[in-house]
Amino acid sequence: MENAKSQSEASTGENAKKFRDFAAECRRLAQRATDNDRKILIDIADAWIACAEEAERREKLADKTGSN
Repeated sequence: MENAKSQSEASTGENAKKFRDFAAECRRLAQRATDNDRKILIDIADAWIACAEEAERREKLADKTGSN
């Protein structure tokens, strides 16, 4: 069980990067999308950024508490 927890926490930083990559892809797609689709893609990109920020907060918290 401890090993699974460590792996999960170790991947938090990787998740943040993936989330930011997903956001960038949404923004790239939005450049060629219709107005309605563009708004949806930007909203999705914003949600991915929020996920990345949360993953980063969790990583910092884990570092402070020595959970890693």
